[in-house]
Amino acid sequence: MPQNGYTLGRDIAVDITTANGPIRIPVIISFDAKPKVNSIEVIPLNGQTDELLIPKNWGGTIEAERQDATLDAYWAQFEADYYNGIERLPGTITETITEANGSVSVWRYQKVQLHFTDPGKKEGDKTVRQTMTFTATRRVQVA
Repeated sequence: MPQNGYTLGRDIAVDITTANGPIRIPVIISFDAKPKVNSIEVIPLNGQTDELLIPKNWGGTIEAERQDATLDAYWAQFEADYYNGIERLPGTITETITEANGSVSVWRYQKVQLHFTDPGKKEGDKTVRQTMTFTATRRVQVA
């Protein structure tokens, strides 16, 4: 639940769905998504610069604390499919946010490609933090 009108990380749920079904990550630590744009500057003779922003896509990062082989198994299957000539269709990420006023916003990232960028550093008495990055063609509001 939001605190004093502010959204906290715990107010957000993230669901990842691939063409092979959902990826159930036991402990998601962080989710970060950013829009990518092409920026075009137009400088007319009067010197007053205009900037045109053209949406490209979205990119982001998902960090998880490893509790099982979910992400490792996902990537192993991705590699196996690639080397066996099996097409990997894009998936979706659904971000659900409980707003400060109690309403719920739902955003869907479309045509998501996931990249398992860091399976985590393994050290003695420390947890193993894993990282996935993603790109998506669009983020649309569904609720």
